[in-house]
Amino acid sequence: MDSIYTTNYDEDADVLYVSFGHSKSITGVELADNVLLRLDTGKTTGVSPRAIGLTFVSFQKMRAAHWDRPLRVSLSNLRSLPDDLWLATLSVVTTPPVSDFLSVDLSLAPHFPPLPQPLAA
Repeated sequence: MDSIYTTNYDEDADVLYVSFGHSKSITGVELADNVLLRLDTGKTTGVSPRAIGLTFVSFQKMRAAHWDRPLRVSLSNLRSLPDDLWLATLSVVTTPPVSDFLSVDLSLAPHFPPLPQPLAA
């Protein structure tokens, strides 16, 4: 991991905080049960979206469950987000520093548009 980050673990609450920077405009997105992304969408500052941090709740339990494989996050649960927040989240989670911590799964949705029918000759 080449990204600069700081961590803070609250042992009593079993919460790991990973910070990538600071912002006055932070939006929280629940990526999965017990995983929260904090990001600056860039809407108020006019800059590209960037990760501010990750929060892992019940961290030791998650660590024990995933000790031999990476934690994978499916973005299909996030499609109910407004389009601008969806795009900001997608751009942030698929690039470092977030991608240094999480593997993101994208898959073909079962509800894709029907294929065009060939014209009858």
